[in-house]
Amino acid sequence: MRHLGVYVAALALVSCGKAHDYDTKVTLKTIEVVARDAKNEPLIIEVNVEYPECPGEQLETLQGNAEFSKCVLKYKMGETVPAVVEYSAMDFGHYDSEITKLGDCTRKRDPRDARSYEVIQECADVNVNGAKAGFHCGRKPDKELLAKCPWFARQ
Repeated sequence: MRHLGVYVAALALVSCGKAHDYDTKVTLKTIEVVARDAKNEPLIIEVNVEYPECPGEQLETLQGNAEFSKCVLKYKMGETVPAVVEYSAMDFGHYDSEITKLGDCTRKRDPRDARSYEVIQECADVNVNGAKAGFHCGRKPDKELLAKCPWFARQ
């Protein structure tokens, strides 16, 4: 019942239509320079992160411009850093979230960027007659996830 109150509060917050920033932490899973200029300076970087404070396995892939690329390269894979997630209404009526700060690196998403995305999933073993027969992953955020990480709500 305690989680229900937090869930309702989170939905009330996101339904007001205003952007909201959330402070969290992410673990850097991969960091890859996608494009370099003629001087071999990074132009575009792709970073895969995981949210260690959120239940389940919440993964996100994001790209950034040259300024963000140069800044992010000071971090190492496996490092956990602070992040800011902006949760806001989109033009077509639903809500979405974007990492706008990774460590002390500010990120501005390119509106043409179709490569940045997140995977929200809760996985559990499937048992048949007492034996593990596989696993099943749900892709809709549950109440526990939204209570701890409300930026994963989609309306």
